[in-house]
Amino acid sequence: SILFLSIIGLVALTAGFYDAWRVTGSAPRAAAPAMPASEGSAPPPAAAPPKISNAMSLVILGDSIARGTGDASGKGFSSYLPEYLKSLTPKEIVVHNAGIDGLQSQGLLDLIQSGALQPALAEADLLLLSIGGNDLRRIRRLGEVAREETFRETFETYSRTFQSIVQALRSANAEALIVVVGLYHPTEPGGNANDIGFLLAWNEGTQKLIAREQRAIFIPTYDLFKFNEAKFIAPDWLHPNAAGYQAMANRIARSIEGYFNGAVQRAK
Repeated sequence: SILFLSIIGLVALTAGFYDAWRVTGSAPRAAAPAMPASEGSAPPPAAAPPKISNAMSLVILGDSIARGTGDASGKGFSSYLPEYLKSLTPKEIVVHNAGIDGLQSQGLLDLIQSGALQPALAEADLLLLSIGGNDLRRIRRLGEVAREETFRETFETYSRTFQSIVQALRSANAEALIVVVGLYHPTEPGGNANDIGFLLAWNEGTQKLIAREQRAIFIPTYDLFKFNEAKFIAPDWLHPNAAGYQAMANRIARSIEGYFNGAVQRAK
């Protein structure tokens, strides 16, 4: 009997150890799924949306008028024209001013063909061009007899160069609107009554050249300054002052408003 009871106790004890081992020695259960982030916590990072350009590029080319020389505030077309264009487009207007004091038409052609402006030209929506005034001023130092012949020769050379400039611009950008600013009559000393005739003939010739281009326009300025020299000319008697540049920029904006709106609509 004692042996029987001992065997029964041993069996029970062994079963207890087995149950305890089964509970504590089994593999751990999988962790519970993570709870969703509470309201107000940072969302998981997302891929950045593609960058969409919302800018219109204005490139200004040419001589000291393009640069804005004479404006005591240092603004010139670079500041005034974008201000007037703001009413025509919701886009930001980015300006690249490549104007150089004293630049003549051949110098501008060389600059364009050098490729230095290629990235800016390729992205341009509007190309503002002021050139030819320094070419024409060379005849002011000549005597009366030499002026007529020199004017013809100078304009013939300028015409060929100007056409090459337009071709180079079109090679860089086939779609941009080209705006050519006409010459006005400065009040610098040493002028001559015949200078006005030369200037008007120069403007007429340039206008005929640019009229061949569909996406191009000639903007006259002679009439703006004719009766407003004291108001629009800088103390150097040659360049526009701030008011002169504003008047020119306002005329340009008004002249291209219809095209500009059409271009914006087509872009949409």
